[in-house]
Amino acid sequence: MGLFDEIRWDAPLPEGHPPDSRLFQTKSLDPCMDYYVVTPEGRLLLVGSGFEDGADLADREISQGIDVEFHGDMRLLSAEGYREYLARFTHGTLEWIRPLADGEPWSTVAAASVKFAHSRSNAKIAGGSSNRSATRAFRKKRSMSI
Repeated sequence: MGLFDEIRWDAPLPEGHPPDSRLFQTKSLDPCMDYYVVTPEGRLLLVGSGFEDGADLADREISQGIDVEFHGDMRLLSAEGYREYLARFTHGTLEWIRPLADGEPWSTVAAASVKFAHSRSNAKIAGGSSNRSATRAFRKKRSMSI
């Protein structure tokens, strides 16, 4: 299971997302059970820690939040657990958010991993047949010389 952070999303969500479902979990930040809010302007604010006593994330006030100036991609899972999104922040501001397709790698590192594994498996398949051909040629040559 592991640690995660919780995010209340006050910025616009993709079309079709239930309007009353605005709480998400992510492991894209330093997962420490912290509470964040994405403001209507698209800024990510740290508003609390899960280890402190206090109000629920839905009730957190953002006036005391600290802008974390996040830059990168963030994978989000709705609190209900049935919707996944990918959000991109550039220099602290939300650029876009979109649904994550089934099986889609959520980061460039994950995508590179998939490509690398795919290229390795293709190389083994191609290499395996050429290795067998080379082995057969070697055996044939060797049997002729004996």
